[in-house]
Amino acid sequence: MTLEWTPAALASAARYRTDQPGMRAVNKAVASLVDDPAPPEAFIRGGYRRLSVGPYRIRYLVEGDLITILRVDRL
Repeated sequence: MTLEWTPAALASAARYRTDQPGMRAVNKAVASLVDDPAPPEAFIRGGYRRLSVGPYRIRYLVEGDLITILRVDRL
């Protein structure tokens, strides 16, 4: 599996860079998607998936062997 971040996802995650423990948890969750792109706690909505990590929500797409991180938002 290949993992990529869209420019919008990088920009949205950058807004929360002062929350280092939260961003470490987000990065760990994103890295684990390579091993399991459909964890049981992920919610499928239309064409994309959503994963909650603490107060953050990660929205991503899985297309074949490519995982694209679309956005990181705070709940």
